[in-house]
Amino acid sequence: MRYKLTISYDGSDFYGFQRQRGLISVQQCLEEALSTKLNAPVTTVCAGRTDAGVHALGQVVHFDSNQILPADFGFRLNPLLPESIAVLSCEAAPEGFHARFSAKKKTYRYDIYLSKIHAPLKRRYAHVCVYDVDVNEMKKACEYLVGEHDFRSFALAESVRGKSTVRTIYDIHIEEGEGGKLLSIFVTGNGFLHNMVRAIAGTLIDIGRGRFSSSDMPAILNSKDRRRAGKTVEGNGLFLVSVEY
Repeated sequence: MRYKLTISYDGSDFYGFQRQRGLISVQQCLEEALSTKLNAPVTTVCAGRTDAGVHALGQVVHFDSNQILPADFGFRLNPLLPESIAVLSCEAAPEGFHARFSAKKKTYRYDIYLSKIHAPLKRRYAHVCVYDVDVNEMKKACEYLVGEHDFRSFALAESVRGKSTVRTIYDIHIEEGEGGKLLSIFVTGNGFLHNMVRAIAGTLIDIGRGRFSSSDMPAILNSKDRRRAGKTVEGNGLFLVSVEY
């Protein structure tokens, strides 16, 4: 029987979701806990493999088991997990369900904290930006990204060779918090290329600080050239918010 887990984790302690030899990962911790609880080897599949330092509020994972699990199985699993991982829910998955391939939409958030000085309490969960930025220009630039486009300009080049780089963004917007010091970029799409959200965030920061204009965004997109866009900002400001099926 297939089960669907929704989990949250602080990515600061991990080298990403996926198992890696000699490095601690979310998948390793989750599979070890499941295997211990079920007294059998368990393999998990996630909706989206997050990179080192990236967090999740609503990552979705599936696994198979021949046992009938109780409704509170997720809460019983939590004591076996490190405190940086929590199972939010566990439910029987519908027939044919696949955490990755059944997903229709994913929403990510990238947090930017505006501060002229080092911000030690924000560094794990946001990109600390020391520049003055024009948030209205950043918001205008977001409008050009909505819809179906070739996002090759925002992808890690070696990860897309021979693959389609066309994706659809249904919504992208910026919310302001903490008196305007915190900028949260929300992006909802049908799928994302490797480093795509982080490259978009870096480009929006460059637009905000005046390196580019918001009106340059169509040319950056159409160039299909990673060198035309802004830098890929670090993973600590990125959160996988939710996955829709």
